[in-house]
Amino acid sequence: MKVGVLQFFSWPERRVALETAYERAFQRIDVMDRTGYDAVWLAEHHFTGYSVCPSVHLMGVHIASRARNLRIGTAVSLAAFYHPLRLAEEVALLDVLSGGRVNWGAGRGFDRNEFANFGVPPDESYPRFREHFEIVLEAWKQEKLSWHGRYYDFDAVEVLPKPLQKPH
Repeated sequence: MKVGVLQFFSWPERRVALETAYERAFQRIDVMDRTGYDAVWLAEHHFTGYSVCPSVHLMGVHIASRARNLRIGTAVSLAAFYHPLRLAEEVALLDVLSGGRVNWGAGRGFDRNEFANFGVPPDESYPRFREHFEIVLEAWKQEKLSWHGRYYDFDAVEVLPKPLQKPH
């Protein structure tokens, strides 16, 4: 059996400095790394103290530099809020820098405040998520990506780096 923990970076009522909230989470992750857990899953949220982690990819790079054994999971990359080429690059870069320890989870989100502030109509969240997800996978598989979809058109774009893990 493999065991992982979903790590929120909660900052309820701002009772402590944000740096303290992060450091407490990092200490938990350090313990997980030393005691045989398989993975830490990082929760992305925006515009709330519920979890102050607006970039699971950036946070994942930090975790990868601290932890030597844990896989780093994204729970989730809110795909509809990213440009899909940037998303492909960031996740692949995290995989390379972590030595191939990424479990990529992508989702469409649920928070209406996030949709409103990122300018994504809620009724477009699923089709955008699907197209972004498919673009990311194709960008990782193809040497040069050509894509003609509902939201994006690309011709022969070289998306680098590619993930270290094979298959992606």
